[in-house]
Amino acid sequence: MDQDKLHIRLRVDQLERLLMFDYEPGTQDALFDICDQHGHIVKTGEVSGPVTRVRITDLAGEEYYLMVLDGDTSTVKPFQLRRVA
Repeated sequence: MDQDKLHIRLRVDQLERLLMFDYEPGTQDALFDICDQHGHIVKTGEVSGPVTRVRITDLAGEEYYLMVLDGDTSTVKPFQLRRVA
């Protein structure tokens, strides 16, 4: 798979309380998980590329991991809610 497809750009809209990430899925069944720092899945859903928006009003912590599962490929990106730009 092309290395550019493995790059995920994250940003947070603090006013709307949305996490947005840029990722163009390679399959129709691409999914994402948001995990807390202990590895527990706190949100999951379908990737709706090129930009997926996830409501984060119910996330209480600051340190999370975004994991995208796309066919045989998985990508993990750590992020902190207050530091995503």
